[in-house]
Amino acid sequence: MSTRTPPSRSRSPWLLLAALVVAALVVVVLVVALGGGKKTTTTTVPPAASGTIPGQQESAAMLAGIPQHNIALGDPKAPVTVLEFADLQCPFCKEFALQTLPLIVRDYVRKGKVRVLYEDLAFLGPQSRVAAAAAAAAGEQNKLWNFVDLFYYNQGQENSGYVTDAFITRLYRAIPGLDVAKANAARKGPPATDAWVEPSRLAKQYGIDSTPSFLYGKTGGPLKLLDTPTLGYSDFQKPLDQLIAQTG
Repeated sequence: MSTRTPPSRSRSPWLLLAALVVAALVVVVLVVALGGGKKTTTTTVPPAASGTIPGQQESAAMLAGIPQHNIALGDPKAPVTVLEFADLQCPFCKEFALQTLPLIVRDYVRKGKVRVLYEDLAFLGPQSRVAAAAAAAAGEQNKLWNFVDLFYYNQGQENSGYVTDAFITRLYRAIPGLDVAKANAARKGPPATDAWVEPSRLAKQYGIDSTPSFLYGKTGGPLKLLDTPTLGYSDFQKPLDQLIAQTG
């Protein structure tokens, strides 16, 4: 299987580091010049949002009050269902999750028009399977979407070794109401460790070989491929609006 063409690279962090070093040297020179060599008092300012991890507040806000049941997010009576095939190490899945999904949740899921299902193919390597099992274990407590969203906010380089027990536990601890010990135990055995088996069978049935990919249809009815040339919000709006209108 293959993922989509990589998104454009962000600016090198080394350039930012160099700029910060130069700025720090300028500050030191100014302090010495203005202070006349006198002893000064140093004040340490604590970081903002102390105790949180990247995405914790954003994820909690996006999902607050929306029902979850295992892999499903949204009202089970929503007229339309969207099924996403993903891999937690996939950078394009991260792109969709952080840029487009919040808009779909705001305009469709939260309003009871659409429910979204998550299917993890875990095909990018061993660490994808570790991550998928951890997500499935959170799903046993109806917190899968919290874990998935936080994972994308904290996603590292593919198969670099970052998906450790400590990394997963850190994400678990950031999820409101999750029993961390129970989730850590559940992710080490079935059914969590087989979480990608059924999604892989389903993907093969629909000829899906990349992530993220999507199926959609009337809830309870047959699903079909959702054509998304890009991962932009507009690619989802028109087909969803048309299908919702048909269910009305």
